[in-house]
Amino acid sequence: MPKNQNVRPADPAAAARLMAEGKSETAIAEELGTTRWEVRKALGRASSVALVDVDDPLLRSAVVKALRGGWRNLDALALRQRVARMSIDALMDHLAEAGYLIVRDGPRARIVREPRTAGRGHKDASPLVGEWRRIGVVSDTHLCSKYCRLDVLNAAYDRFAAERITEVYHAGNLADGECKFNQYDLLAHGVTDQAMYCLDHYPYRPGITTHYISGSCHEGWWMSREGIDFGRYLAFEAAAIGRKDLHYLGFMEADIRLETSAGKYSYLRLLHPGGGSAYALSYRPQKIIESLQGGEKPAVLLCGHFHKQADFAIRNVWTILAGCTQDQTPFMRKHSIEAHVGFCVVEMQQDAKGAIRRVRVEHTSYYDRGYHEVDLLAS
Repeated sequence: MPKNQNVRPADPAAAARLMAEGKSETAIAEELGTTRWEVRKALGRASSVALVDVDDPLLRSAVVKALRGGWRNLDALALRQRVARMSIDALMDHLAEAGYLIVRDGPRARIVREPRTAGRGHKDASPLVGEWRRIGVVSDTHLCSKYCRLDVLNAAYDRFAAERITEVYHAGNLADGECKFNQYDLLAHGVTDQAMYCLDHYPYRPGITTHYISGSCHEGWWMSREGIDFGRYLAFEAAAIGRKDLHYLGFMEADIRLETSAGKYSYLRLLHPGGGSAYALSYRPQKIIESLQGGEKPAVLLCGHFHKQADFAIRNVWTILAGCTQDQTPFMRKHSIEAHVGFCVVEMQQDAKGAIRRVRVEHTSYYDRGYHEVDLLAS
């Protein structure tokens, strides 16, 4: 109905009767001569439907189960669950915010198991001192694993704080996730318990923001099985307890804009690729960069996943393997994969045109736990 007319409230009983007949909110509004919003309010007051809290576990479970089965009409879903359509819409928003990969198409919705990549929406906030900027880099922290090196991770953040670094980039696998071959290596099981463990144990230092991506492995296993983006869910729970230092960039890769005061810029790419390690440290990153289309290469590539420390230049891309803070696991030992435990500080010189001309990478390496425990006792 036209906006300049007086809006007439909808009759709750009539609205409920028409919805029970399978009519949409738009059709009901047309028939009753009112607006969709008035129809929603009427349905909320009707005896046959109810406004339900989005945290209601029974409703959440039923809706998630339905959406995992493919496209579902939300009007029909609301009718089946005997709740107002506005409750279903609110639940859709809540589930998406909490990490479920929900896709909407008009009145239909479903849960998918492959998210979009992060894209180029983030601008780096590290201070540009002269022509130089400095960032901290960590990767593959695998919290919740019995082999996670929290001592190394905390030492990294102590170093970042001491050197007044404000921006830290995490190249994926913040948590260990859960599947059949790591289930006996875990300190916490399930999405919620692992998120809570991460929030309790991931280092917080005033003034430091950690920008992280998620990988298709480990925390990504929940995506492929349940359609839950763990990175987004972790950010959701972090916000709920007031932690503003954890900033989720997105899935698998994110391009960070390194901008000068004159508005010139280059891109730094944070990447968590797939595939295993190769016979040489540089081989897999080299093949990744060789595969990039001309004009799409970043100036700097921070690469996780391989649990290796190294840096080299390939096709004018400064390439840095970020290492890990997890000791070698039984799975890695089985496949003869070495773990380079540590972190790094990266300094980049940016010229007047925004290009990255010089890069200094300071890797810090750690050894087995016993080595450092003896060192601490001696001091």
